Amino acid sequence: MPKVGESIDRFNDSVRTLLILLLLIAFSSVSYYAWSVYNEKELQLAAKEKELQEHVAKIGELEEAIDQLSLRIKLLKIDRRVARLKVVSQEKPEGAERVESTIEFVEVDQHGTPLTEPQRFKIDGDMVYVNGKVVKFDDELVETNDPLRSASIYLLQKIYGEHQKPIDGYAIDQVGERPEVYGVRDEPSEYEQKIWNNFWDIANDPTKAAEYGVRAANEESQGMKVRPGKSYELEIRSSGGLTIKPLPENVEL
Repeated sequence: MPKVGESIDRFNDSVRTLLILLLLIAFSSVSYYAWSVYNEKELQLAAKEKELQEHVAKIGELEEAIDQLSLRIKLLKIDRRVARLKVVSQEKPEGAERVESTIEFVEVDQHGTPLTEPQRFKIDGDMVYVNGKVVKFDDELVETNDPLRSASIYLLQKIYGEHQKPIDGYAIDQVGERPEVYGVRDEPSEYEQKIWNNFWDIANDPTKAAEYGVRAANEESQGMKVRPGKSYELEIRSSGGLTIKPLPENVEL
């Protein structure tokens, strides 16, 4: 009988071990299933997040491409700049040896419509000079997607009198800012402002200009002896340089 009891005990132990193994297998299966479900959700979320990031990056690329195209169109549409100068007054201050000329300056479009608010400058003398520059870029040295490629940028830099040094003249285009003609009454985008900041660095640094591919930076000054009450037209263009000529009496500033 003892042997029978031992056999029963061994059988019970085997059954107990088998039950424990079955429970462990069942628990492992449930755990694995739960982990798989959780992990699958995590993988799906990760995949969705990656897809979202790719879409955001694509949108960013498209927005930049739109900004590039918009700025390129603005630059290529401008083939000259025109401004009008009116001599508001011309008088000799008490005790002075020469006259002072008060000039009203306003930039206009091809139809003569003002693009900017008039600016007033007090010039020493009756000989008024305007300094301008045309900056052209070499296509071979400018990246294909750069808006400056193929562009000519027209700058109106200083206005001054015959008894003043150009460096002491009044600034027309402000360094670091977009000239108004390249975006009438609209705020430059962040991308556009970055391009203009870059342009001013190039325009004022010969080393950077050479590195960036400036083909030509033609700068010149033109002067005109002005008379009170008279109006004059200033034009700067790639082909004809900078010119100043008197306007007919019936043309308003």
